[in-house]
Formats: sequence, structure tokens, C-alpha cells
Amino acid sequence: MRKFLLSVCIALLSMPTMASAKRGGALIYSTPESVKMNGEYLNRTIDSIAHNAIENRCFPGCQILVARKGKIVFNKSYGHHTYEQEQKVENDHLYDMASCTKVMAATLCLMRLAEQGKIDLDKSYSTYFEELRGSNKEEVTLREFLAHQGGLTNISATNMLCDKQRQLNPKMFSREKSEEFPYTYCDGIYVCKNTRDIMFRRIAKQKKGEMKFKYSCLMFHTYPTLVERLTGRRYEDFLYEEFYKPLGVKDATYNPRDKYPLSRIVPTSRNINHRKYIHGYVNDFAAASLGGVSGNAGLFANTESLAPILQMWCNGGVYDGVRYFKRKTIKEWTSYQFKKNGNHRGVGFDKRRLNDNLPLEKRTTKPYYYAPSVSEKSFGHSGYTGTMVWVDPKEELVFIFLSNRVHPKASSTYFKINPRSKCHEAAYEAIRRYKK
Repeated sequence: MRKFLLSVCIALLSMPTMASAKRGGALIYSTPESVKMNGEYLNRTIDSIAHNAIENRCFPGCQILVARKGKIVFNKSYGHHTYEQEQKVENDHLYDMASCTKVMAATLCLMRLAEQGKIDLDKSYSTYFEELRGSNKEEVTLREFLAHQGGLTNISATNMLCDKQRQLNPKMFSREKSEEFPYTYCDGIYVCKNTRDIMFRRIAKQKKGEMKFKYSCLMFHTYPTLVERLTGRRYEDFLYEEFYKPLGVKDATYNPRDKYPLSRIVPTSRNINHRKYIHGYVNDFAAASLGGVSGNAGLFANTESLAPILQMWCNGGVYDGVRYFKRKTIKEWTSYQFKKNGNHRGVGFDKRRLNDNLPLEKRTTKPYYYAPSVSEKSFGHSGYTGTMVWVDPKEELVFIFLSNRVHPKASSTYFKINPRSKCHEAAYEAIRRYKK
């Protein structure tokens, strides 16, 4: 009998971990008041900020989502795809996530590999990525790279992919698709199959700076390849099968033109990096040269599709009764890694800047893209195209802001008005104003 009970216990322990819905249920739609937020203030304020930003040409349109305590209490789209106002933004339309890809795709996969014991954050990254062996980065750990503490600087994509006349290198790009040039860079331009290897060699040869915080996208270009080498599966398949499908993420993808009509994809830039009109192709030059798939950029999504991932993190690794990560994994990756060194990053994640831990009246830095009221436990990321995702476990708050502030070119007004931060702060103020 004891042997039978022991065998049953072992069988149960080997099954996928489940958790009660109370600890991490699926997102549902509800009213702000149901989660102790002032709905009138939340709606009125965000509406005003979004309309003002559009009027000041910060962006043609945007999507904004607020969720608290597992309930979506605000999810609206504003404006149009372009300033020509030919098509309104709808909630199911897709935006270029830019560097939010780092956490919504690449970091997700690496967290899973860490829990599976396939990577160790404190081992040299060259242990897993052989291209760095023998380079000046051979001893840098994966943790240091993910926290932007690895001494990296950014290589100019123009210098890496163009000739001395700043034209696309004919050895890497072609006007005709072929076996040698299989990846689409944009309409009518194709990338050679060896671009990834060329980029990796350039990264290995790049000079290494001081081991302190310096934001760099370089190593994130390598993580999809790392995932494929360690799992034996395509990076996109691993991401979809391990996370997007079970979480119910319907509209988050790389290379959306392969799956969606252009009418559902919000355009980004015009006349940038040898591309006349970027619509459905990733805006990031380097990610585009990798066939649109990178750990740095390339993901397209809408607010509702991203929300389950953020809510899972907010729940400590659980969503809809299923545990995706251990709570201690979430805590480790979303905590400050090199705080004594003045670094405000987590493992892959952005955090509240260290100076922002001071009272508002004592802060010396300008407001950042997140709300001034975010807690020290909060985390997220921003994207160059005008996107951000943010989780605050203390307030059980999820916030997503998507826009195309780079259309038709990057808006400087965007940062002067700072609509992301203001809309985010409106959520905190709505909490403070509940029943006041």
C-alpha cells in the first residue's frame, strides 16, 4: 500500500503544476470601481491625454489598457493608423512593439530555460554561445548581459550592414529573392542567409567598455539562436507553444504580414534606412536584417494579447490556474541586479530608476516613461516606436501603451508631452481617488 501511495505521489508531482484560480485566474473585463478605482477620473483623464497627444502630433493613434486585480478595467483605441486618417485604430490592430520584444518574447524564453536548468545566469555566456569564446567578452555572464552590465556598446546598424557609401552592402542584400537571399527586409529587398553569422562575428569583435550600466541591444540579437540551440526547436515555435498558445495570446507575432491583412497592422516609419514605407515589417534596422526575428525587436501585438503575459507575471508566475514560473524566478528576474553599481535594471526587465526611489520633491532626474508613482517592486520595458508595458505587483496593476510615434518619423513632441507616463499616472491617481 505504501509503495502504491508513493507511486501516486510521484506521478502527481511529475504533472504540470496547477494553481487555484484565486491565486491567478484568467483576466476578465469589469468596472474600475470593482477594483477600487475611480472610473470617471480614469476614463476622462486618459481620454484627454490621448486626444491631446494626437492633436500635438505625438502619434496618429494609440491603444491603452489598464488592468487591476486580474480585471481589465480600461482598454481603448484612439486616433488613426496615419495622419491621413484613412483608417481608425481598433483594439485588435497590431503595433510594432520594438524593444518591448525583449521582455515579451526573448526574456520569457530565457526564464523558461533557466528553470529547466539549461542556462545558468551566473555562468559566462560563452559557455552557451560559442561565438564569444576567445573574445574580450568570454568571461561576461549571462546575468550581466541581460542587465546591460556587460560592457557592451551599440554597433551602428548602418556601419554593420552598409558599404562606405552608406548604401546597402550588395553582399548582404539583393533586389531578388533566392536561396542565397531568402529573408524579406522590406518590399523588393532581401537579406542573405548569412547575415546572422556576420552580425554575431561583429558583436564578438566589438570593443568592451567598463562593466557598468549601459543600455545595449546587441546581445538580444543572439538569444533566439541560443533558444534554438538549447531546445532543438524554432525560436518562434518555442515561444508560441510554451507561452502564447496556453496563455491565450491570439495576436502577438513576428512578421505579421505573413498572417494578417495590412489593414490590421499599424504602419511605422517612412523613408528610413533605405526603406520607403515600413508597414508590417519591423522598424528596427538590425532586426529587419535578421528576417524580422530578433530578441531585440520584431514582435507585433495589441494590448489585449499582451495582457495575459503581464498578468501572469503580476500573479507571481500563475495564470488561469496554471503555473508558468516559480514565484522565486519572477522575483529574481524582476529585482535590481547591480544596485550598488548604480544599475536600475532587472534580468531583462527595466525597473524604476534608483533616483526615482526618492520622494518626488527630492528627485533630480526628469520624469521617465513610466508613472512617478510606480513602486520599487514594479517592472516592465519601453519600445522606441512609442510602446511600453509595465507591471506593479504592489498595486496589482498592469498597464500597456502602444503607439507609432515614429510615423512618419520620430516625434520629438512625444517626449515633451510624455503621454505614456501621464496615462500611467492616471491609473494610480484613480486608485487614490476611489470614493473620494
